[in-house]
Amino acid sequence: MRRTLYALLTLVCLAAAPLTFAGVHYTAVTTTEGDNANQRTAVEGWVDGESAKVVFTDSGNPTMKQGQYILTTDGGQTLFLVDPKEKTYAEWDLEAMLATLGSMMESLGPIVNFEIDNVSVEELGDEAGPEILGLPTRHHSYRTTYDMKIKVMGMGRANHVESDQEVWSTTAIDDDAMTVWLRKAPTTGFGELDELMQAEMGKINGFPLKSVTRSTTTGKKGKRSTTTVMTTEVTELDRSASIPASTFEIPEGYTRSEAMVPSEDGEGEEQGNPFGKLFGGG
Repeated sequence: MRRTLYALLTLVCLAAAPLTFAGVHYTAVTTTEGDNANQRTAVEGWVDGESAKVVFTDSGNPTMKQGQYILTTDGGQTLFLVDPKEKTYAEWDLEAMLATLGSMMESLGPIVNFEIDNVSVEELGDEAGPEILGLPTRHHSYRTTYDMKIKVMGMGRANHVESDQEVWSTTAIDDDAMTVWLRKAPTTGFGELDELMQAEMGKINGFPLKSVTRSTTTGKKGKRSTTTVMTTEVTELDRSASIPASTFEIPEGYTRSEAMVPSEDGEGEEQGNPFGKLFGGG
């Protein structure tokens, strides 16, 4: 009788306790340094299979406020940007955002015109890398080059861009939602360039624990314009973290805002679009 009562009591306690899962907990830092840039973004992430939550703990980007976080439960197919301060959330459709940006550029017509030519993405190396945070890695290196022409009111400026990227990836982590923040290839918004980078760098197995991109933009007649170095590095990693199921749920009482895609005038919605300032320049 006592054993039966104890078993029933145990089941009741388990049912009352919040569900938890063993997943991945990490912190990562991205820094951008250069002639015209100096920015730092830090995040803390929780990942379990296709679910992920990435919180901005320090952000030098005006579109990503400290405390806001990205949420997904389908491996990054659908993303939400959640604002705990405003108690709002909105779908963050990156592809639609880039498509709208492209439409905005096209709508400017003769006023502002961008052209990307002579695009090349070359793999330079693939070799065993050092251990990072106790995990084995592969070291990959790529070089991307292209010519960019910008015309404003008929007056043009031509630049040559050369970008060298190094990636240290590991296959010890297989959670799909790790790609929400730790991506193999960057996204620029220029179709041909993005397609080539995804085609080449998409061959990398596993997830990047560190990446360094050094970009040099050279103006007409070989005059150097700018050099920028962007580094993303995972600084802490726990592959057996206890993560409550509620981590990947939007809190009760939060209000849904409009999808986060810039409006055609570049200003965006006051709450629904934090990218308005990014593209509107305001």
